[in-house]
Amino acid sequence: MVGDTARQLDDNYKNTWGFAQLLEHIDIGILVLDLNRQAIDYCNAAFFEVLQDEKLCRDYQGLYDLFVKNIEALDDFELAGRVAHQVTYQGRLFGHSVYKAASNYRCVFIRDITEKSRLEAIAQAVNAMDNIGFIFSGIRHEIGNPLNSLKMALSVLKQSSETTSPKVLREYVERGLADIGRMEYLLKSLKAFTMYDSVELKDLHLVEFMGKFISLIERDFNSYGIRIKTEIPLDLPWVRIDERALHQSLLNVFNNAADALKGQKVPEISIHTEVRDQLMWLKIVDNGCGVFPEQLKHLFQPFNTNKENGNGLGLVITRKLLAMMDSDIDIVSQPGSGTQVTIRLPIVTVGSKGASPAEAL
Repeated sequence: MVGDTARQLDDNYKNTWGFAQLLEHIDIGILVLDLNRQAIDYCNAAFFEVLQDEKLCRDYQGLYDLFVKNIEALDDFELAGRVAHQVTYQGRLFGHSVYKAASNYRCVFIRDITEKSRLEAIAQAVNAMDNIGFIFSGIRHEIGNPLNSLKMALSVLKQSSETTSPKVLREYVERGLADIGRMEYLLKSLKAFTMYDSVELKDLHLVEFMGKFISLIERDFNSYGIRIKTEIPLDLPWVRIDERALHQSLLNVFNNAADALKGQKVPEISIHTEVRDQLMWLKIVDNGCGVFPEQLKHLFQPFNTNKENGNGLGLVITRKLLAMMDSDIDIVSQPGSGTQVTIRLPIVTVGSKGASPAEAL
């Protein structure tokens, strides 16, 4: 059996398209550094084409400092190294990943992503301008309508203040105050959108966090007859988040669920967790009215709402906060079948946390 395996490996190396030949024909630069000898152990042809710098290609120390040194210094190097990193050299941007091939070998995969990054930056700029235009259009509409209504009410009062009855006067004042309230609500929402210019990421035990969060909202939800059901194991790994930002994000999601549950006979929100792909999947499921497919497409657009007193910024703010924590959100819904919101949070890697989850309880 061993002999057959050895012959098979030998045949692979003799074959024109064996492993060695494959490494020479792919368009990714491959570099292997020997840390003990402080020498370049291997590099393929694409490596020279990608770097386009003969001197650097033969400089062990220069290559180690550029591609390996900073990543190897990370506490979770064996995991972090496999993630795509970026480094700039002589005006060009390189994407690279570093693998620990053995105790004294580092294997680096390198691509030139300068043009790709430039095109992505252009696309992001265009998208940002479109979003800014959309936001300003929404603000103009959200503020313009109550402002025009307030202006009209004040004009009528000015022209007939002496003959207006106290009852009519009170109606106009109440209408004006309601319009001012709408504008104040919008400004508060915009403040919430901009208040998190940065986040402070910390290692947090999700079970403990969710316990505190649910205890804060449960009484209000119970007063509306909404039951909150949790299915969260106690041995969950830690997550790395900003506590305030996650609290605000979940509050927006739960408030949306509460609105969707109005009129349901047995309103319920259930919470589940699942660990997948080094991420914590936090699922919030309601049995409410659901969302139509056309509405689902525009859920994360500013000022898109079907609520009577909503402004369509809740989910926009939620996605922004989650993105700043290297997290994301996904929503699946069908009319009449409820809605499932999935929030994916980064898990703290083993060895970077002093206490275990069990010690935190």
